[in-house]
Amino acid sequence: MKPLVAQVRNIQSPWGGSKVPRNFSTQLARQIGESLVVTELGRRGIVATSFAGNVPDIDLLAYKDGSSIHLQVKSVRTGSVSFDANRFLLIEFDEDKQIVRGPDPNIDGDLIYVFVSIGNSAGEDRLFILEQRQLQEIVRANHTAWLGKHGGVRPRNPQSTHVSVNLAQLAEFEDYWSLIETRLEDRRS
Repeated sequence: MKPLVAQVRNIQSPWGGSKVPRNFSTQLARQIGESLVVTELGRRGIVATSFAGNVPDIDLLAYKDGSSIHLQVKSVRTGSVSFDANRFLLIEFDEDKQIVRGPDPNIDGDLIYVFVSIGNSAGEDRLFILEQRQLQEIVRANHTAWLGKHGGVRPRNPQSTHVSVNLAQLAEFEDYWSLIETRLEDRRS
């Protein structure tokens, strides 16, 4: 049987004629990731729902016993998750050279991220839960290390502040569901 993504790509247009040309891979990964998080939270007695649309910093709302928190979900099938380092760091430019001045103090360090590594089959998925301040430190380490290897200048596009986070760097946060449970309990107190 063809993978679901291949099947979706071959859907006939309801208006007749050619096949729908759109690649739904990214949308499916997001949907699968959010659904896996909602399912696991439900198993833990936490009601969760996703937002239809693009709400900054909120993919899911989790609720239990009168308290709620919002969660950011990032899903990946293979490889790493990419970010703009400017979202997390104070970066200055001296012509093409990037200088990281430190972490951006204006981010919500308490925001909880859930990274979902989507497996090929049921039961093969991996989930990593951490605070944005912890992610910020990983981003800082990765971006400064990359710049250090290249004298502060990105080789292909010096103005790029792209940075990647791989799953090995998230290993200590795998299945750290108690972070969400504790946060909800603290909000009730």
